[in-house]
Amino acid sequence: MILARNILLVDDEAPWLRTLSVTLQRLVPEAIIDTCVDSRQVMNRLEATDYALVLLDLTMPYHSGEQLLESIRQAQPNTRVIIVTGVNEVETAVRCIKHGAYDYFIKTDDVADLGRSVRRALEVVGLERNYKRIKDSFLSKTLSRPDAFSHILTCEPAVLDQFRYLEAIAFSPEPILIEGESGSGKQAFAQSCHLLSAPDAPFITINLAGISARQFDKQLYGELSTEPGKSVAGAIHKAGSGIIYLKEIAELPRESQAKLVELLEQKVYFPLGSEQSYAVNCRFIASTQADLLALNKDGKLRSDLMYRLRGHKLSLPPLRERRLDISILLNHFVQQAANELELSPPPVPANLATQLQDYPFPGNINELKAMVLDAVSRSSSVTLNTAPFMQAVNDCKDVAAPVAKFSFGAELPTLAEISQALIDEAMSRSAQNQTAAAQMLGISQSALSRRLTKDK
Repeated sequence: MILARNILLVDDEAPWLRTLSVTLQRLVPEAIIDTCVDSRQVMNRLEATDYALVLLDLTMPYHSGEQLLESIRQAQPNTRVIIVTGVNEVETAVRCIKHGAYDYFIKTDDVADLGRSVRRALEVVGLERNYKRIKDSFLSKTLSRPDAFSHILTCEPAVLDQFRYLEAIAFSPEPILIEGESGSGKQAFAQSCHLLSAPDAPFITINLAGISARQFDKQLYGELSTEPGKSVAGAIHKAGSGIIYLKEIAELPRESQAKLVELLEQKVYFPLGSEQSYAVNCRFIASTQADLLALNKDGKLRSDLMYRLRGHKLSLPPLRERRLDISILLNHFVQQAANELELSPPPVPANLATQLQDYPFPGNINELKAMVLDAVSRSSSVTLNTAPFMQAVNDCKDVAAPVAKFSFGAELPTLAEISQALIDEAMSRSAQNQTAAAQMLGISQSALSRRLTKDK
């Protein structure tokens, strides 16, 4: 089992086991719960199934809970154990915690507290498994499922690193955030995650650009109506165990953000018009081309949502930083465009990729694809028409700002003032895009980010 969801309940009292199982299923609906009434079977059950958590009674025939605790911690060190017992003795509780119990509960304790402890334990095991998977993936430098990325053409090391990272976190129950400029391939990466983790389940996209809070809630949660035929199934219901892709999460209305945070944390939702809660079994992937930290500082994005989304984050480089990929993308799009137009693919000039090396591609991969389609439509079978590419390059040169000649008054500005003025101008010209502004200034994006943070 890859997800940290499997729980084994161990107690020799069958009625109590049934009660506890029903209670935990309500409090932690994403959990997969098994029960065991015979302490002699526990170790065999743990060898046969990858349980993330065991809830263990202390007083049982054949093997006591303390004996089983020691055996479990030795044989299955990555499995957490919570003691749930009628033995209300401080010394016993201390002894169990010393021997590796994750938590200790009395059967008369508040079940809500037990539910929270179970959820925390599952999260701890999940984080440990994700860390190991990520570490092993990066050490191996190979992909277990390269076929999941076959629709993304690249030979850039930075993009290949993102492949390995996505493969490592693909089965994590936590949301994934994909950052990148428009046209940089965010949806393609979301689809790769779908192919890795739930290829047979639905992949549902909700575009948040211009959406209202009411529209979002209805699309995501669905709506129940007393009128026949008026109820609407939401994306969560339709997705099942698949993936919901929230495109441009920065556009989510603020009044919907708190509700989304609660859904991500509690793993339950309420359709509009219903007081009945339902379990969330799907995964969430969000994408953005905006700076979420800046939106948070401006009060447009809740801090709890921002940090909930940033648990797993992929940052996709723009095409201008993927120079090795220009040639292979050119050839791929030429073949694709020729097929669409039912033409023979024209040969690509050998020097075209070199001529495009310094072009910034503000529209990224989508812009290159559109250029190629235009070029193929204007080409003969002899060679690819390069006019659309050269026009874009020349237009970029025409709008480039001329070298400024500075003039100063009687009192010279300080170096700090000049530096700040340059940064402000670059950020203004790039529409607050730090990557583009850093390129204008001839420094790295991280160096610019440090300067901006320091100034604030």
